[in-house]
Amino acid sequence: MPTYRLDLSYDGSGFHGYAIQPDVRTVQGDLEAALERIVGEVRTQVAGRTDAGVHAAGQVVSFDHDAELDVVRLARSLNSLLGPEIAVLSAAEVGAGFDARRDAVTRRYRYEILNRSVPDPFRRGVTWHVHHALDVGRMHEGAQLFVGEQDFSAFCRDDDGKSRKRYVLDAFWKRDDDIVVFEIEANAFCHQMVRSLVAMCVEVGKGNRSVEDVARAMQSGDRNLASGAAPPQGLKLMGVSYEGDRWHP
Repeated sequence: MPTYRLDLSYDGSGFHGYAIQPDVRTVQGDLEAALERIVGEVRTQVAGRTDAGVHAAGQVVSFDHDAELDVVRLARSLNSLLGPEIAVLSAAEVGAGFDARRDAVTRRYRYEILNRSVPDPFRRGVTWHVHHALDVGRMHEGAQLFVGEQDFSAFCRDDDGKSRKRYVLDAFWKRDDDIVVFEIEANAFCHQMVRSLVAMCVEVGKGNRSVEDVARAMQSGDRNLASGAAPPQGLKLMGVSYEGDRWHP
């Protein structure tokens, strides 16, 4: 049975997250409804289940279908039904058995903060406005504690008894004029992990918390030592990596 890969971007503002939920609009719900109109009922797998209000520039979805599909026509038809909030960047037939979630090696997220005294109405849906001056150097210092295999229990909302150990390949803060950017790449993320790390680092940048506080929270695994979660609109899934040519368009 052929397997197909869709690469998506979407504005998460109008959705209650990616995953299907009863009686609310979700990205998966809209996508699968559009697919059903074009090719019949299918069930998708997704690389990263984004929360309500979170965006994606490089989301990956897979599904099996018992027919050979014209992927150019598929992408065009989906975009005519889904746009403008969801865009299918590409559609391709890939190796049989490809699973967008299970076969993902790493995911990369970006969080953007508008760091100036005056808000920007045109960027309010894609940034967190923080008017307090931020010490990006100290924030970056704190982020270096995330790199490597770490237990992120203090920064995960889940309480299902599963391991909170994740392997972070890269994490950094940088300033680009009035935008402060956090990027992180890891093998996987637990629920609200990135937004919780952002919130903690922002408190460090404001001078309310120290880099040592970040270390203590990491070592303790106590969520009470963290600083809550940053708002969702500043977060974007940038991309997902896979090994092997079978999984690529």
